[in-house]
Amino acid sequence: MTYEIPELLKEHENLIQGTLRYSNEIRFKREETKPWESKLGGCPYLKSIEDYPTDENGNPMLFLAQINLVDLENLDELPEKGLLQFFVANDDLFGLEDPIRVLYIEDYEENEEHLVKKHPYENEEYNRSLPFSHNGKMYFTSREMPMSSSLELFQDTFMKLSEVEYEKLSDDCYSSDSRIGGYPYFVQNDDIGFDDGDFLLLQLDIDEECGIMFGDSGNCVFSIPKEALKKRDFSKVVYDWQCC
Repeated sequence: MTYEIPELLKEHENLIQGTLRYSNEIRFKREETKPWESKLGGCPYLKSIEDYPTDENGNPMLFLAQINLVDLENLDELPEKGLLQFFVANDDLFGLEDPIRVLYIEDYEENEEHLVKKHPYENEEYNRSLPFSHNGKMYFTSREMPMSSSLELFQDTFMKLSEVEYEKLSDDCYSSDSRIGGYPYFVQNDDIGFDDGDFLLLQLDIDEECGIMFGDSGNCVFSIPKEALKKRDFSKVVYDWQCC
């Protein structure tokens, strides 16, 4: 599915098409997952409890999501295989002001007997800290999307459009929903300055099935420079979440 340019904007078709990027939209279902599957919450792929990430003070981090890269389509910037895991500090701000951990596991095994089956730190208090109420399995749909109207780059790119044209394109380019690739949606401001040289590693947005919500109607974004992604340097990932 690709963005269909309306008649009002046909004059700017080439400009708009030049911003198109593939995105894998995420749909969640409350289903049990195997250790290596794409998931929201639950137990990450672990060979040993000792492998579970901790923050600078040695406290277990919050496990947000895991992506099995084999599930994705049309995202050439990413490795063809492996797992990506997303962890943030366990605090009142969902780790906003603390270092995050994005782990890339290139090779994994699919023998559950050799793997940790239950989250080693999950309890009632841990679950209350999560920005979602239910764990779930991820399903993906690939589509091409135009640049998000919430980016500063959008204003620079389309500044020559008329007021009516600009408002129409802005309305069409509302990039909410959870996704990998494509463009992020910022509830308030593009504080990370997402541009052509960046890749959207993960966006988790409001979802009723699993009760995702950061703060008051908010979402989160994990972004990485494409050059760092090429080198598989996930220490360069930038994390932000915003709410109303």
